[in-house]
Amino acid sequence: MSFKLSYLDPRNNLRIGVYIGLLFGLSSGITGMIQGGIIGLILAFITAFLVQRMMSKKIENDVIGEDVLSNAFVLGIIIAIFGAIVFSSFKAAPAIALFSCTIVAVRSGSKYKKLVKEKNLKIEDEKARLMQQEKEASDSIDVTVEVQQPLRTNAENPVKITIMNPSHLPIRNVSIRAECPRLVRCDEPEVSIDIVEPDSAAYNVIFVYPRITDMIDLGKIHVGYLLNNNYYRKIPIDIGEYGSVDGKAGSGMEVPEIESHMLQAVRETEFYQGFIRLKMSVNNTSPLVVNDVSLEFDFDEHLFRIDRFEPAYTVKNNKLMIGNIEGNTSRSVAIYFDPLLCSNSSDIKCRIFYKDAKGKLRTTEMKPKNIKVTCPIMRTDSDINVGMLRELVSALPFSDSKVYRIKSDLDTKTLMNICREMVQRRDIRHIRTLRTKDGKNYETWYHGKTKVNGHDIVLKITISKDTGSIELFGATQTAESLVGMLAEFGRELSKEMEESSIGKSELNQIVNVTIKDSIIQRSNLLNSCDISGNCAGDVVIEDSVIQRTEFKANFCPSCGTKLADDANFCSDCGTKII
Repeated sequence: MSFKLSYLDPRNNLRIGVYIGLLFGLSSGITGMIQGGIIGLILAFITAFLVQRMMSKKIENDVIGEDVLSNAFVLGIIIAIFGAIVFSSFKAAPAIALFSCTIVAVRSGSKYKKLVKEKNLKIEDEKARLMQQEKEASDSIDVTVEVQQPLRTNAENPVKITIMNPSHLPIRNVSIRAECPRLVRCDEPEVSIDIVEPDSAAYNVIFVYPRITDMIDLGKIHVGYLLNNNYYRKIPIDIGEYGSVDGKAGSGMEVPEIESHMLQAVRETEFYQGFIRLKMSVNNTSPLVVNDVSLEFDFDEHLFRIDRFEPAYTVKNNKLMIGNIEGNTSRSVAIYFDPLLCSNSSDIKCRIFYKDAKGKLRTTEMKPKNIKVTCPIMRTDSDINVGMLRELVSALPFSDSKVYRIKSDLDTKTLMNICREMVQRRDIRHIRTLRTKDGKNYETWYHGKTKVNGHDIVLKITISKDTGSIELFGATQTAESLVGMLAEFGRELSKEMEESSIGKSELNQIVNVTIKDSIIQRSNLLNSCDISGNCAGDVVIEDSVIQRTEFKANFCPSCGTKLADDANFCSDCGTKII
């Protein structure tokens, strides 16, 4: 038979064990040969299996070393000892175990040694390839130095160091250090650049102060950086010799004075999804990088709260950390303020903290933004029908929603009763309450007019068991009154759910736009009714089911008039109280 099969081929190892068993069992006749062959087969199989399993795990865990053969041989000896003990009744068992176990173990170990060698070669080749790429990238990095001329002894003289990265790898943590001679003072000789992206450039500035008027050698610039977490250094660059004169900086390389006005804040607000969204852009108007820029907002916390930021920058010590801003660039952020109370006038302010190119801490301020949130006072003298309601919803210029997830052991009907009694404490008229036939979705509509200017207001409350949500929808004539109305009703709804004595309820506002839109799209029962109020499909009018609860003040379900405790009819509109 051929022995040219793979070292790991179990058939080859099993044959070796069988042949050794037959050979050493020959002296005991046919029966001894058969017994010897079986013992050799079993020991060869166990040895090949255990050696291959052990070596495979070591290779996977990268713990296998160069002593592969010795490890395999020792394991083969151990298996042979146990085999000789187990088959001690057979005279030739020790010899069979010794030869079959050690030969199979060494053959398997030899194959794994070859695999380990091939793996190590691949790893070394990959390391060499990456190192070559890094070396080529590092060699391509170019550093240029530009000095303002002539040098002045009584002023800051900027030395501009530009790092150009033409490679396809980013370089990070670039450290720049000036080595100045004794005739040149350099207060802050070390500056840094966070990252230089591929095919781009970045720069920073070091300021030097000549001590005398003469030709002065400014020393050298040392540059180091990280490429794939490996540190590289450029050969020190001579800045050169330059003449120095008395006086302040004159013409030459234009470098702006580092003042607080180098950062400018541009801001604007809009009403968005029940929030006041402040969009703010921080502009670096100078060619120098500014570092560690952070924003600290100042506002009346009784009137507003910050819901979230976009992008989601890190907040540290109540400051929004927006990082470094390169020269002549900007960073933008959107801040979502949730109005808690209405206010005719309230300012949102912001202080901007940063470090200039010299590392000095500086501040500037955003121009305050005045915010007006109106909670409309309503006085409604007349009712409207469904047709007029549908026209109003499409005609009013401002509409928005607040959506809440609700976890409650109350049924949908009871939740709607609580919401309706909350709304009708104001002078606002109930138009229609609609529900699906299965009772899982309720929708109630209200109409009112503002007392001061007579503007129309539409309010809808939708409760859906399918989505486990409550939606407050409003449509108004002005954005200020819309945000104020949603804020007021949202705050009262949360309070009502917390204080409700009928079951436990938990209310959480949804701010995720995608989730919110998917819920709102399902709340559209009014479209199933015509202008006369007749509804089709599985939608029915359910005004009569809305009843007052015992723990609330009693109001007429039709006109909202306060009722006496024992009233059976409304004294204003005559509605029967159930």
